Amino acid sequence: MQAPARHTPTAPLALVWGVTALAVGFWGATPIANKIAILGIDPATIGILRPILAGPVAVGLALGLRLKFPPGARHRALLVVSGLTNFAVWPTLLSVGISRTSAAHAGLIIAQIPVFTGLFAALVDRRYPHAYWWLGTTVAVIGTCFLVLYRDGAGGGDASITGDLIVLAGVQVCAIGYIAGSRLVGVIGARATTFWGIAVAAVVLAPIALAIAGRTDWAAVDTASWLGVAYLAFLGSVGAYLAWFWALSHGGITRISTAQLAQPVVTLVLAALMLGETITAPLVLIAGVIVAGAACAQTPPRAQ
Repeated sequence: MQAPARHTPTAPLALVWGVTALAVGFWGATPIANKIAILGIDPATIGILRPILAGPVAVGLALGLRLKFPPGARHRALLVVSGLTNFAVWPTLLSVGISRTSAAHAGLIIAQIPVFTGLFAALVDRRYPHAYWWLGTTVAVIGTCFLVLYRDGAGGGDASITGDLIVLAGVQVCAIGYIAGSRLVGVIGARATTFWGIAVAAVVLAPIALAIAGRTDWAAVDTASWLGVAYLAFLGSVGAYLAWFWALSHGGITRISTAQLAQPVVTLVLAALMLGETITAPLVLIAGVIVAGAACAQTPPRAQ
């Protein structure tokens, strides 16, 4: 069988990897920004504000880049599912969960998104994943179970089982959204799916934001919390996706996609440096198990 052709980078490889690192860094810092924002703003409100603030930027990009809107009812339904799960429910669950756990725990649980995406996609498509996927998934899930049960001082002692489980539920919701979005990407493209999805989430969440606005004392919100929300909306959402899609298109999916495995490492380092969370040796070991399992699960069948 002939080997698949290698993707030739259409931009200097150093630039491609630099932009890739930027996207992974933006996503890796998201739990940190979320943790800072909840110091002054209600957690659920933060998750709702994210797409609302990013919505006008996303619409402007979609119109400026002349990105297609889904043409039919079925595709528009997929857009609604993808937009609400990825940019409404998932950010809200992440914010609520991270208010009850550490950024380090949240970052490692987020690393499970590819695992759950593969599992749900296999169920939807009724296909049997390859052996390496099962091995990697099993290892990653075992690592996550140890993470949820591990309480020996990680994150300064504020990592609770309830918070971890809320973030884990959000990860599963996000995986469902990824599957819905993947069905739409082939029709309108990845950028259109993302930016129109943010717009849909913003429209749906706007009245909810007004309804729960009273949960926050807006006069008492400090600059750090506002900067955290701004980061989540403009860099953790729009900026990260722009950088990621550019890197994928210029460097190739196979070469670039594995860089996401570095995301939990970025979160762990930033949690220690910026939040003073305790990163213990057992937590580092658990992180290694989770990342190794996720890497194994994403190994293409041809490479085994």
